[in-house]
Amino acid sequence: MSCLPLHGIRVLDLTQIRAGPKGARWLADAGAEVIKVESRKRPDGRGFRRLDQVQAEALPGAVPEEEQRRYNRTGFDQLHRNKLGLSLDISTPEGQDIFRRLVAVSDVVMENFSLGVMDRLGLGYRDLTKFRPDLIMISMPAFGNTGPDRNYVAFGWAQEHMAGIGAMTGYEGGPPLKTGTIVGDPLNGVHAAAAIVTALVYRARTGKGQFIEFSQLESLIGLVGDAVLDYTVNGHIQERMGNRHLVWAPQDVYRCAGDDQWVAITVTSDREWAALCQVIGRPDLIDDPRFATLSERRANQDLLRPAIEAWTSPRTKVAAMEELQQAGIRAGAVFDQNEALMSPQSEARGFLQWSIHPDGAAHPYMNLPWRLSTAELTIRQPAPLLGEHNPYLLRELLGMPEDEFRRLEYSGIIATFSTDPSQSPE
Repeated sequence: MSCLPLHGIRVLDLTQIRAGPKGARWLADAGAEVIKVESRKRPDGRGFRRLDQVQAEALPGAVPEEEQRRYNRTGFDQLHRNKLGLSLDISTPEGQDIFRRLVAVSDVVMENFSLGVMDRLGLGYRDLTKFRPDLIMISMPAFGNTGPDRNYVAFGWAQEHMAGIGAMTGYEGGPPLKTGTIVGDPLNGVHAAAAIVTALVYRARTGKGQFIEFSQLESLIGLVGDAVLDYTVNGHIQERMGNRHLVWAPQDVYRCAGDDQWVAITVTSDREWAALCQVIGRPDLIDDPRFATLSERRANQDLLRPAIEAWTSPRTKVAAMEELQQAGIRAGAVFDQNEALMSPQSEARGFLQWSIHPDGAAHPYMNLPWRLSTAELTIRQPAPLLGEHNPYLLRELLGMPEDEFRRLEYSGIIATFSTDPSQSPE
């Protein structure tokens, strides 16, 4: 553990849903002690059902293993692996006092509440630096802390459209479409983690903390930077074009053997075009004047689909991809989520790892997409249950007496889903 890059850094993660938790998870994966802070009355299970809540709501008896696996393969468990779990109601004065005590022994605070929430709780950056002067804090509202939209709220789906992505996504002549997933949240998470690491490096050099004001929308606009540049320089607004490319052709997905099976193909040069024609058994197309240049192939690529699919349709998508790749053509089988995780490539790199969850069942986790030569980054522990690490964080780290701990637990200021608030401490 001590050789991990962020060992010794403690992070209080107040973020919820996906963008902030994803950023905090990158820090946890790199060795930081990330404390997932939530409360019983406001658990972060929204959109990602969590097993301990399912167990608490179930009739007496064990939750069937099939249901355990179903819930723990969802987003919550993936987003919060390698974190510690603390339940703390920071809407109460006592909860706020405890949070300030934790800040005093932490390095980073992360939050993505609506603008002004932390200040109204007395937990804004200026308030918290009284307890940790070199604190690093990141605030991640949807639209940043300034500007006319600063008080608006949004999920990633709406931000995709406001960032200009939806206007480019869809088929020619059709309406704007969302991407197959919500791309904003994971991108925001990467940018947030990078900002925090940047601030940590600055603090190591200067001894000074930092307040990071983060706009999720601006993070997402950066994803379409080439389109923004095209408009800035050329005055051109990119239109919807399905699977096509502005320049390269042919580029599309083509039917393969089986139901809903496809291979994606992109041709970027005359050399690749000649190679494609040879692979599909149509060398006569190489010198066809309708396809002699990239621009002509793009203008006439609808005419190429029958010839390409005559070759792809009898083949499996993997066989078609492999044959095309061997010829130097950029091609990829269109995998569903399970195929992507279970592919020979993912298996060879150990991308899918298994960990024993507190429910007793083993659950799969996606590994990091990068490796370090001198440190092994891995799945050290599963996502925490609500308040799972309350005793360590409050009694050991803060030195809280047991009677105070029990009183707070029964009052609901700290709790698990199984805590019965109607009971009184002995």
